[in-house]
Parts: sequence; C-alpha cells; structure tokens
Amino acid sequence: MLIRRVVSSLLLVVPIWAGSGRALGEPAIGGDFSLTNQYGQPFQLQELRGKVVLMFFGYTSCPDICPTELSNLAAVLNELEGAAEQVQGIFVTIDPERDRPEVLKDYVGYFSKDLIGLTGSSDQIEEVAGKYRAKYRKTPRPVGAYSMDHSADLYVIDQSGQLFAVVPYGLPPEHVLGVVRRLLDGDS
Repeated sequence: MLIRRVVSSLLLVVPIWAGSGRALGEPAIGGDFSLTNQYGQPFQLQELRGKVVLMFFGYTSCPDICPTELSNLAAVLNELEGAAEQVQGIFVTIDPERDRPEVLKDYVGYFSKDLIGLTGSSDQIEEVAGKYRAKYRKTPRPVGAYSMDHSADLYVIDQSGQLFAVVPYGLPPEHVLGVVRRLLDGDS
C-alpha cells in the first residue's frame, strides 16, 4: 500500500518542460508578471531569478485550503535550513478587493516572515492567474458576502524563471521538499 501511495504521488507532480504537454500554438504555462507586494511596493517575478519559487494562488479569507497550503509551504522553507535563501515562497491573492497590501502583510507574516504576498488590480490578477492557468471565481453568499472558489495547485518555478512543476493540492510538505531539492541539486 505504501509503495502504491509513493508511486501515485510521484505521478501527481507534473513536470513542465518547454513545449511538452502543449498543443501546437498553445502558449506555455507561466511567465513573468508585475504585481504589488505586501509593503505596497512594485514586485516583478524576474527579481527572483536564481531562486526556486513556490507560488500559490489563494485569498486571506479562505477557511481551510489556503491556510493549510501556506502552512505546508512554510514547513518546506523551514526544513531547507541553510538552503532556504535559495527558495522563495509567494502567495498571490485572487481577491484583490479585500486583500490589500496591509492585509496580506499580516496574513503571510503569520505563516512565515519570508513569504511574499502579492496583490494588484482585478485585471492584473486575472492576467497572472491566466498565465498559470489558475482558476477562480467569486461566489455570492447571503447579505452581500462572498467567497472565492479556486484551484489549489502549487507552482514550482525554477531558477531561470520557467515553470518546472505543478504540484496538486494535498501532497505532503515532504513531497514538495523533494521537488525543491531536485532543483537545488540540479537534477531537473
């Protein structure tokens, strides 16, 4: 049973190589973008060249998936110890209406002082999510409230800024740690 679980989890990490898995003429997944960080400063993904980036799309009012994934992401960063400066975690909000920089600062800081929280206009967020094929939608609730339904994959971006793998939600931090160590060791 354990062997089957390990093999199936290995199959769930989808490595992305240039051109693979795309139909002719279909754009590559990923790419550079510009947003605003939790300090209200401009941020560009290209600033992180040379680092492995772990990126997650979510929102601060998320009741379960986002806190779980960010806790796991923080666990991966903690486990890396000396190599942690070669890896950067990023949380991109899909709810810019509520997730202003000061809200993101408190939220990501709860999980790790090293996480970057990003926001922008609705159009900017839609563009970035589209590049990574992250899905989300606003779901109305009673009395004018709403929640956000969203995909929950973790995007692993290599040191050159290319999408390396998409890790489905629910895999343990140890699994993500293995993917990161492969990149850090140059075993891509």
